Amino acid sequence: MTIINPSSVRLAVAAALALPVASTATADEDSVQANGEIEEVIVVGSRRQDRSAADSPVPVDVIGSEELRNLGDVDMDSLLAAVVPSYNVDTQPISDAATVMRPASLRSLPSDATLILVNGKRRHRGAVISWLGGGISDGAHGPDVSAIPAIALDRVEVLRDGASAQYGSDAIAGVINFVLREDDRDGSMEARWGQYYEGDGSSVTVAGNIGLPLTAAGFLNLSGEFRQADATSRSIQRADAQGLIDAGNTAVRQPAQIWGSPEVRDDFKLFANAGIEVGADSELYAFGNWAQRTVEGGFFFRNPHTRGGVFAGPEVDGGPTVKVADLSSDGTSGNCPAIPIANNVADAAAIAAVAADPNCFSFIERFPGGFTPQFGGDVTDFGFAVGLRGNLANDWFYDLSVATGTSKVEHFMHNTINPQLARQGVNIPTTYFPGSYTESDTVFDANISKPLEIGLPGPLYLALGFESRTESFERGAGDANSHLVNEPLARQGFGVGSNGFPGLPPRHAGDESRSSYAAYVDVETNLTEALLLGGAVRFEDYEDFGDTFDGKFTLRYQFTDALAVRGAISTGFRAPTVGQSTVRNVSTVFGATGLEDRVTLPPTHPISVRKGAVPLQPEESVNTTAGLVWDIGLANVTLDYYSIAVEKRIAQSSTLALTGDDIAALLAQGVSDASSFASVRFFTNDFDTTNRGVDLVVTAPVDLGAGDTTLVIAANRNDTNVDRRNPDVIGDDRVQRLRSALPHNRISITLSHLAGDWRFLGRVRRYGEFYGAPADVESWERTYEPRFLLDAEAAYSASETVTVVVGAQNLLDKYPQKTTEGAQDGVGMLYPENSPYGFNGGFYYLRAIWDFD
Repeated sequence: MTIINPSSVRLAVAAALALPVASTATADEDSVQANGEIEEVIVVGSRRQDRSAADSPVPVDVIGSEELRNLGDVDMDSLLAAVVPSYNVDTQPISDAATVMRPASLRSLPSDATLILVNGKRRHRGAVISWLGGGISDGAHGPDVSAIPAIALDRVEVLRDGASAQYGSDAIAGVINFVLREDDRDGSMEARWGQYYEGDGSSVTVAGNIGLPLTAAGFLNLSGEFRQADATSRSIQRADAQGLIDAGNTAVRQPAQIWGSPEVRDDFKLFANAGIEVGADSELYAFGNWAQRTVEGGFFFRNPHTRGGVFAGPEVDGGPTVKVADLSSDGTSGNCPAIPIANNVADAAAIAAVAADPNCFSFIERFPGGFTPQFGGDVTDFGFAVGLRGNLANDWFYDLSVATGTSKVEHFMHNTINPQLARQGVNIPTTYFPGSYTESDTVFDANISKPLEIGLPGPLYLALGFESRTESFERGAGDANSHLVNEPLARQGFGVGSNGFPGLPPRHAGDESRSSYAAYVDVETNLTEALLLGGAVRFEDYEDFGDTFDGKFTLRYQFTDALAVRGAISTGFRAPTVGQSTVRNVSTVFGATGLEDRVTLPPTHPISVRKGAVPLQPEESVNTTAGLVWDIGLANVTLDYYSIAVEKRIAQSSTLALTGDDIAALLAQGVSDASSFASVRFFTNDFDTTNRGVDLVVTAPVDLGAGDTTLVIAANRNDTNVDRRNPDVIGDDRVQRLRSALPHNRISITLSHLAGDWRFLGRVRRYGEFYGAPADVESWERTYEPRFLLDAEAAYSASETVTVVVGAQNLLDKYPQKTTEGAQDGVGMLYPENSPYGFNGGFYYLRAIWDFD
């Protein structure tokens, strides 16, 4: 049962780095204190059954369902970014697979450095490896939290502290636990429509939740959401495209290249949560989800005169030409005329001559204005967990569960070509399916715990557990056209594969898996009434890279009723994912010696080993936090310092050429396909970083006369230092992105007011300066100025069951500072793609909420 108590609102907000409208607390009847207040009972961060965020020795944010409902957004990544200042997610235009599944960052670490739980159980990873992740999440392989609908949640718990010793791999930056609703009656429906001030990016969301009794001893809670969102564009015309237009080319798109939010279609999310008593002291529980969506964005413009492998031909008489394919049987007739280019115009007579010859073809016949590939993915997400928990004799509490989940993305492209299909002329296919990736995880957990009376002021809470995990990553081959190779055309220099994202050939498809197991011990007790101590140790063993042993120590001291200090020190780790350890990806080009493949291989492959690769190791960390919780009467204050030192962070190597000696040696070892590859790259542990920061929240009631008003000031300051690196892998630009791609400081001031049937909210957000190198071009780099943004919302309860909401995010329509002239002319990018507050401007919305019995 969910209980909302206004007396606990300030405490919950002070514990959270949040920007709330109102804060909620959840509790069982056992958590009601003697003074009648209710504290928010938390699942994450402690194995105790009665731990609350307010008395936790480490910072835990509790974001209640009402906060999530009143934030004006529906995408889970965006919701978390709105309420946790150290959580960031970018729009990710033109970012390959990252456009389909956006990587997020907690405390300036990549998306796979934060462990995601649902109802306290590990959630499976997403299928996407973010090859382009804004510098911070490059190569990251994290879960897909956007598949979780906000309406399904009772609360979100954010542990901002390293917790590998408690929960295992990935919990370097912290842990986010999504707690599902358990209502067995009543329900709600919501509808939301919104649009950017520019008139684009319209989105529609319909969501519902209902609680049902599952006999007299249980519950079944069902949630669903449907969403559609149109694409946006904040582009200007590229200089080269404008030059074509000025020269009379009427086939060039306006604008030729789009920088904006991708289109989201048919975004369905379903969640179910159930529990039923089986005997006097046990409960059988289960929860699961199914989700699907289609996400589509754009790629870079292919100029009809200059794009290599498609349009750009050799110089003739000192001038540029358009590439012409020789379609004779062996591609060596030499009878195809050149198509000269003068003053940005391809010679029309030469184009006509090529078109008239059946043995010749130029792609300018099919795309006189060039083309811009459209790239996207169909995402499917499924997860299910079942477990049994309860009390044994002598007060032992047990929890046994198994959880399994699968994420799959099937990529597609249209408005592009495989140049190897030039023989089909103007009828060449323009739609391709380059392949798929599937991540599947299964986890078995067994946990027991008990409070032991050992003569101290409080019990010694002891928890023991075992975990077994299996992970697999599958690469599905693309359709035949997406990777087809025609030797004569490759020899002529035409590109291979669907242009922009080559298909995966069957010989490089397949799947790999690994298993691991872990055991932990967790203890916590009060040595005195004021001093709380805790500790945890965890041993974890992986079949592919060995074992790791980690520990954590926590402390909280209550100096007075109003002032407490807290802190923790822990070691942590993040195991390389199966996808990172076993990835195979091939780009095919024609080089000086003929057809050549550039391959990304596992670091354990003999070819990688020949070039110096060693098996991946876990990233290792030391995480330190220290903070205070202070009730000064007029306000509650929390202040927490953190330091996260990570060694052996995972990155991709540079491209390494395979010499003749390399190939001969590999063939002698029995590596039969060594001669197929010209170069190789692989994942490697190649740099160290230290992230330091401070989180501050001040929460205070404000007397404005009638009604209840709350003021919240939330701030974050952070710095990242690259302590060690291999400059061949981590260049100066990547270092700058790691240090400054996210603002070093962020602050928000929120005023919420509730009076009768009306609720009002105003929020000022300030983002500090940040660094960007548009399209990864260092000469276009810039440090962007700080910005203030204003959000506002008003809600009216028309009846006991119906509420109408109108609001605006970025009310004053503020944009980031514009990019350099080089970025605007070169790729048509007007605003930086990695802006932490987006680049779409103001967004207004209408929302209707119906709560029913």
